Amino acid sequence: MAEKDPLPIDVAPPIYPDWPTLIERAVDDISRILRSEAHMFQTSMGTAMELQISNAIAHLMTVALMISGGTCILCASILLLHQWLHWWQAFGIAGLSMLVAGILSNAAMRHPTESKT
Repeated sequence: MAEKDPLPIDVAPPIYPDWPTLIERAVDDISRILRSEAHMFQTSMGTAMELQISNAIAHLMTVALMISGGTCILCASILLLHQWLHWWQAFGIAGLSMLVAGILSNAAMRHPTESKT
C-alpha cells in the first residue's frame, strides 16, 4: 500500500478565522498569571518583612532590658562595695571585674579555628 500525503501539495492549509481571538485569550491568560504571581510574591515578601521586623524589635527590646539590668546590678555592687571602701576603690573593683568578665566571655565565644595554638 502506498502512503498518502496528509496534505496534497496543491491544496493550501485551511485558514482559521479565530486566530486573533485565540492569541488574545492566550496573551490575556499569560498576563493574568503573571499578575497573580507578582501579587503572591508581594504578599509573601510583605509577610517575611513583617516577621523580620517584629523579630528585630523583640531582640532590641531584650538587649535594652539586659543593658538596663546590668547597669542596675553594677550600681548595686558599687554601692555595696562603698559601704566598706572609698568610692574610687568601689568603682575600680567593679570596672576591673567587668573587664575580666568581658575578656572571659570573648574567649568563650571564639570559634576553635580562631584560637591560638
